[in-house]
Order: sequence, then C-alpha cells, then structure tokens
Amino acid sequence: MAGLVRIAPAKQLLIRLHVALRRNPYSPPASREQGHCYLTEPQINTGIIELIDINLGERLKEYLGLMQQAGQLCTRHLNKDNVETIGYYSKTLFYDETAVATILRGMKGSVASEPDRIAQWVTAYCQSKHIALSDEQAHAVNGVVQHQFSILTGGPGCGKTTTTLVIVRLLEAMNKTVLLAAPTGRASQRMGEVIGREAKTIHRLLVWKGGEFQMNEDSKLIADFLIVDECSMLDISLTASLLKAVPPTCQVLFIGDPDQLPAVGAGNVLKDMIASGVIPCFRLTQVFRQAQASLIIQYAHQINQGQTPYIDSPFKNPDIWKTSADCLFIDSDEATQEQLGFITRVKRHFDWKTQELENLVAENANQSPFEFRIEEAIKSAYEAEFVVPDKFKHVDIEQLTQSEAQVDALKAVVKKIHPWSSLHYGLSAVDTVVKLYLEWIPKYHGQDTEIQILTPMTRGSMGSANLNQVIQAKVNPPTETKYQLKVGERIFREGDRVIHRRNNYDLNVFNGDIGKIVTIDNEELTATVTFYPDHREVHYKKEDIMELDLAYAITIHKSQGSEFKAVIIPILSQHFKMLYRNLVYTGLTRANTLAVFVGTRKALAMAIRQQDVSQRQTALEVLIKG
Repeated sequence: MAGLVRIAPAKQLLIRLHVALRRNPYSPPASREQGHCYLTEPQINTGIIELIDINLGERLKEYLGLMQQAGQLCTRHLNKDNVETIGYYSKTLFYDETAVATILRGMKGSVASEPDRIAQWVTAYCQSKHIALSDEQAHAVNGVVQHQFSILTGGPGCGKTTTTLVIVRLLEAMNKTVLLAAPTGRASQRMGEVIGREAKTIHRLLVWKGGEFQMNEDSKLIADFLIVDECSMLDISLTASLLKAVPPTCQVLFIGDPDQLPAVGAGNVLKDMIASGVIPCFRLTQVFRQAQASLIIQYAHQINQGQTPYIDSPFKNPDIWKTSADCLFIDSDEATQEQLGFITRVKRHFDWKTQELENLVAENANQSPFEFRIEEAIKSAYEAEFVVPDKFKHVDIEQLTQSEAQVDALKAVVKKIHPWSSLHYGLSAVDTVVKLYLEWIPKYHGQDTEIQILTPMTRGSMGSANLNQVIQAKVNPPTETKYQLKVGERIFREGDRVIHRRNNYDLNVFNGDIGKIVTIDNEELTATVTFYPDHREVHYKKEDIMELDLAYAITIHKSQGSEFKAVIIPILSQHFKMLYRNLVYTGLTRANTLAVFVGTRKALAMAIRQQDVSQRQTALEVLIKG
C-alpha cells in the first residue's frame, strides 16, 4: 500500500484522492447522507481504502490540507470527550452550521412585555373558550412571548397543539403578525387546520425560484413572530436558510419532539438546540385525561420510557374491532432465510417440487437455494442420509414434507408459535398485512380510511419494496384500459399511490410528498400526479419519474412529519438492523385513529430495549454555547 503512494505522482494521487473523496460515503461532501455535519480523518481514510485501495496514513492530513487550501473543504477544531480532533466539512455544511449558531447566539435576549397583563388575557381567553391549561402550558404561553427565540417540546397528548393555539391568539391580540410553517405539506396542513390560520411549508414560505430561496438574508420575511412545527425534521441546511430570512425584530418558536427520528439530512438541530441549555425550552410532560384514553398515546409514552406495552390481539379478542381500542397487535411471522433454505432442502430430498420456495429464497438472497452444494461435500440429496441440523431437531419432517402451502411449511419449522398467531389461520405476516389493508381496516373503520404501511426497512419480505409489489397487485392490477410505465424494476400504473423520493425544486415537490398517479402517457413517457393534501397536479417528464416510488408501503423514516388515519407497522426480527426505540415511537405516533403492529412481540421488545446510540457528528451545541 505504502509503495503505491510513493510511486504515484503527487498530482495524479491528488486527483484520485479528490475523486475518492467525492464518491466516498465517508467523505465531507457525502457526510450529510449519514446525517453528519463533519467527518474525522480516520473515517475519511477508511473510505479511501475501500474505494481506491490506498492507505495514506499520515499523508492524508497533507492532502486534506491541500484540498482545504483549494477551497474544497473546511475544518473545525473540536473537543469531543476531552479529546482534540479536527472535523472536516463540506463548505456548505460548514457555513450553514456556523450561520445557525451565529444567528441563535444573537437571539438569546428577552422581549419587553407586560407579564401580568399577558397572564390576565390568557386566563380570560381560556375561560371564554372553555380551555383548561395545565401549569406547564400556562408557563409556556407566558414565557414564549417574552423570548426572542424559544422551543416548545413534549410527547403526544401533552397539549403542544392547544398551547400553540393560545400563543397564536395571544400574539394576534398583541397586534403581531404571525407566520406558521412546517417542513412538510401534511404537517403544515394539520397545523393550519388546528390553529385556524394558514400554515405553509418552509419551502413555500421562503419561495424557491430560479434555483434559490427568494426570501433570504437580503430579502427578509415580513413578520413579528414565526412559529415552526415538526422541528425534529429540520436539517442544518434548511434551518440555516430559514433563520437567515428572519428579520432582526422577529421572534421565533420551534416546536417538536426530540425523541422522534432525527432529520433525513445532516444535523440534529432540535436536539442540539435543547442540549445547549442556552435556548429557553418549555417542556410539556403531563398527558391530558382525554389523551390518556388513546392507547396509541399511552403506548407511545411507555415505549419512549423503555417499557414494552401489552397490546391486545383481535385473534384473542375479536370484539376489539368494535371497541374504541386504537392500537392492536397481530402476532405473525415470516420464514427466515435459514428456514427457507431448510424447507427447500427437505422438500427436495423427499422429491417435492419447490419452485415457489426456490423463487422466494432467490429473491431474498440473490442466489439459488441450490448453491449450498458448493459449500457441502454432498453432491445430491439422495447420496447420503438427510441430516437435520440441531436448530431444526424439533421439526416433524413428515409434517413438513406433506405441507403444500408455504405458511404450512413455516408452521412446521417454527419452534414455538404464539397462541394467537395468524399462522394458525393460514396467514403469514405478509398475508396478514394484505388482509388488514384490503379487508379488515376498511370493514371496521370505513372504506375511505387512508391506510399507510410503515415499515422499518426497504428490503425483506416485510420491507417496503416487496409489500408495495404485493399490495399493488391486489389493489391496482393491470387492465387493458389502464396505462402503465416500467421504470427499472418498478411498474407505475394510473391510480397508484406514490411518494416523491428527493427534493425537486423545479417541480416544487419534496422528499416524502405522497400523491396519486392520475394519468400516464406511454408515448411521451410522462405522468401526472396529484399530491396530498392540496391536490396540486405535477407533470412528470421521463427523467423526473425516476424520483417516484410506490407508496402503499413506505419506510418509517419517510413518514416523518406526516399523520395518517390508520397505519400498519410490520415488526419482525428480519428488520433487526433498524429496530430501535425511536423508530417504533415515530411510527406509532404517525397514527391518528388506528395503529396495528404485525409481527412478533419479541421483535417489538427488542426494538424498545435498543436505543440508537450512534451520535450524529455536529458542532452546533458547542457553537451555540459560544
């Protein structure tokens, strides 16, 4: 390795290094994809080794220095856990983080007000509207209007919405111009509905046009007070753009729940702001009586505290569908790759045709189940006595060989089946999700109920990719009169529920926006999509359609800032890499009237026990403190 570095001309190596840094998932430009604002030298070196097989060692610092001199990256000297380190940033993230910290430090002050008069007005208003504020809420209302910048936080059912409503009415009584905003269309619509005033997406508020925001440090917003909801979704770049457009005399309130998943982009803005201890933060912790009646809210708080709730099953208690219970658990399972391989081997050994299982194994592992022969001495199942691995000693081989349906084969190999499992009714976990989507939820909650499947991952039988194909085949199959387009492995049809996967400022469509395909033109290779909640029509050209995906099932990460009437949450051990407490908490709190978990209680308990300890690398908390 070192020899390669010595013989390579410096200029050529610098070019290769530059290319590696641009493509490297551990490079400053790519750090935002991992949620980091900066990366360290060892992280960058690891990525370079993976990409161009060169270990620069001590010389990496020299080349990074050259790139800094060329204006290709920025550095910040940091003290992490009493260890001095250098953070390497892409230029945009460096300046965005610096700008946010600088603006926030300048907004630490209080605003001249009349506390007694404010308290009197709040009391009179709440009495006239029959609103009973808790002490925490009253303290928040009085405090927020007296600070230049503040944060309102709390879990579900703790009254953030009511508190915000009273704050807005108080500000209007004080003759202040109030702007309401949220990161997504759904969040802004919900905010506008409950407050009774127009709320905009941040992109719409800042007016994206011609490749940039029109509202900026040179052209400020016109407002006395800005209130932004769902701030756990804010990444450092959008926050910087927003705060730059805030006039000096404008007060700002950020609202959000820091226990939800962090932003998809770089940074952990809300959490860093709260952790700084510098910005006034009003926490609501009391769950209101009416909210306590919701199992969704009860269980969400239990999960957030690391407790595994007992969630009732409709297979144990069928009448639960007719009660007010808004959170259910259907015990079910899917065959693991190992189980599928064992089933295939048994079936083949006893001369049973297993095309369906072989296809499923191939889909999951990108290889044929027959490839085990490469690693084993046995060349044919008939050349030796079949040996059952210790893990499957409990299996009744005769029962397995006689099983015809895949779910029956799964029942034969699963060591212990939950007494209320859907497997007893001939339904695998995927089958159960389909039944919920097509039959059970529409039957008991109405045919027009918006149902969203929220899954931890894209891959696997219960991942969003497979579930989208399964649900699409059931609810929107091909017909002679229905136009469709094939894009890579995806097929889009008129009537399909779709999601936009990245910010497209030219189309004014953003990552996570959900809509429905209304028309497809096979000759021009174009499509028209109507997006919720404002039913705006967006016309997609061929190159733009690549940014769409089916949205019958989406990942929980993609659901941030949204709320759905009913959600189905698959929770199986096949998702173990993503099973964290904040993921389950975020998914559950997306449900408005019904949440149904499908999977194993073991996987749910595993997720609740595991906290995502991976820290996003940011310097905002330290920079705010000054």
